[in-house]
Order: sequence, then structure tokens, then C-alpha cells
Amino acid sequence: MPVTDKQLSAAVQMALERPVHELRRRPWPYRSSFAIDELEVVVEGRGRQRMLFKDLTGTGSKPGFLWDAGREIDAYLEVLGPQAVDAPACYGALHDPAWLFLEVVEGDLLWQVGDIHTWEEAARWLAGLHGRSLACRSPRLLRYDAAYFRCWLPRALEFAPSGSLDEIAAAYERVVGRLAQWPRGFVHGEFYPSNVLVEGSRIRPVDWEMAGVGPGLLDLAALSSGGWEERNRERLARAYFEACLPALRGSGWDDFLDALEHFRLHLAIQWLGWSRDWSPPAEHAHDWLADALRLAEGLGLR
Repeated sequence: MPVTDKQLSAAVQMALERPVHELRRRPWPYRSSFAIDELEVVVEGRGRQRMLFKDLTGTGSKPGFLWDAGREIDAYLEVLGPQAVDAPACYGALHDPAWLFLEVVEGDLLWQVGDIHTWEEAARWLAGLHGRSLACRSPRLLRYDAAYFRCWLPRALEFAPSGSLDEIAAAYERVVGRLAQWPRGFVHGEFYPSNVLVEGSRIRPVDWEMAGVGPGLLDLAALSSGGWEERNRERLARAYFEACLPALRGSGWDDFLDALEHFRLHLAIQWLGWSRDWSPPAEHAHDWLADALRLAEGLGLR
């Protein structure tokens, strides 16, 4: 059922722990897995304040087995806010129902920014995130381990055209091993350009619904996915490589690039196995099967 203004006002008051005397709302135009409203509220002792209301109930566009409505809330309350990661500020949250109240970030989506230097800055931002020893105690955070990487191939085999992935499947355990051995830390999980806002010179990632503990190259692979010219894709990789800690570089540049290609193959397999019925918005549509076949060819898997 739709959330009424009265329910929402009471929730804001509970989350902020202050009386709310006035509330106005309107839909937020930014695309997300979940509906987002912009709120303008009058809070006792703070005056008029803008914030975003994100309703995390339901599963959004994600497969049901992945979804935990409290994951993004825990990411904000236990990792991003307390440990000063430059994501939108969280003004408050409720776990039941799963509602978030967040800072309004006035910025451009990265995929709409044509300047390659801004993309390189996003890659360097990622390197900084992955180099931090962030406490990640919540059991709700995803664990990007061998079991996680392994689970996508059967789904992709089910949803992709019959026989199209047979050669990849025969050698896929090698890919899982490569992914699972890469250094691990706190990751966004969906660091696609549609989830990154650029506010002036600041990189402000949003939609931490898939936050977890795993290899940082998972995020870099997402950032550099899509129809890039190889020289520009390599520029993003180089920006990350030069900014990250030595422990995150593997045994050198060639090893790093090889590992990144394995993560890009994983993303292609993941999207092929995402859902039989779901398709992305037109501006984000991509031929993941062609990507998977080309990457597997380059990695000697077919």
C-alpha cells in the first residue's frame, strides 16, 4: 500500500528523534531499484530541511535470493557514516519498515559525464575506498566469495540461448578461483556509472544495496563495463592501479589487467543470469552475451 504523508511524517520524526511540523514530498527523478521521494520537512530545532526518502521494502529489480532490505541501511549506519566514506549522509533509518532518509546530493550521474578525467577520478576514489580497513561486521552485507561467484553460471546457462555458454562453463571453475583469490575489503557491489553522482569535484556513490566484503576489482570492472574503447578502459584501470595500495595490485600490471578481465567476465555471466524477464533501461542496455564470449576468448577459455 502507498505510504501516506501521515505515516511518513511519523517515520521521519522517529528516525530524526525530533518533532516534525510540516512535510511535503514529490517523486525524485533519479532512477533506482526502488521508488525515491524528495521530502521537505520542518524539523523542530533545525528548521526547513530537504532529504530523500527511500523505501526499501520489496525486492526492487534484484533476484529474490540476493535481497536483504536491511543491507543498505546497515551499510549507511555501520560503515559509510561512522567511517566517513563520502557517500550521501544518512539522516536516519528504520528497519521495520525498511526506510532510509538521506542527503540530497545535487550532482550529475557519471554516465552522463563525457570527460574521461572525471571517470579516472572515480577510479581513484575506488582505489581509496578499497585501501581502507573498514569495519564490516553486519551479517547483512554480502560476502563476495567463491560460492557467490559460482552461483551465477547455472542461472546464466538457464537463461542464455541454449549451448551459447557451454565452452565457458567447462572452464568456469578457473574463473571462480581467480576471482576468489583477489584481495578483499569493503565494496560497493554495483559501482556502475548510473550509481555514481559527481558533485563538483566530489565523487558521491549512491545505491549501496549490494554493499559487502569482496575483491575490489569487482567495483572497477563495473565502472569500466560497457562499450568503451580499449585505450580509455585501460586509462581507468591505470588510474586505479596507480592510486591503490601495492597489496591490491597483484604481481604487477599484467597480472592486474588479467584479473580485471576475469571480473568483467563474471559481470557478464551475472547479468546473463540476473533474471529471465528483467531488462535494463534502454540507456543502459548492453549485449552481455557478446561480452562474455569475447572475454572468454581473450582469456583462453574457449
